[in-house]
Amino acid sequence: MKKAIASPLCSAFIIPGLGQIVNGDLKKGLIILGSIFVLFVFAIIRLVRLVQAVFRAGETHPSSAEILQRLQSEDFSTLVFLLAVFAVIYLYSVIDALLKGGRIDRLAAERKGE
Repeated sequence: MKKAIASPLCSAFIIPGLGQIVNGDLKKGLIILGSIFVLFVFAIIRLVRLVQAVFRAGETHPSSAEILQRLQSEDFSTLVFLLAVFAVIYLYSVIDALLKGGRIDRLAAERKGE
């Protein structure tokens, strides 16, 4: 399969950074994979803290109105920031994989034509 098709599909639908690895940019791919992993870990930690704040220790069954009120009082800016950073890295990963894959395919076609 052509790299111009395979690499952005890997970055878009499997794991961001995988397209760079398919294209031979191992260092860039590992940096993107590592960044996504760190963002994921931070998001999980923030979500756990959010759930702990909503469902306080010692309470058996808070009412849905209490849960909603607690959720409304929480700060979601960290999660929004993490999501925005993920979106930027994701888009960069797909576009970079597409452009680099296209360059690799053009070079391969030129070599065949020689």
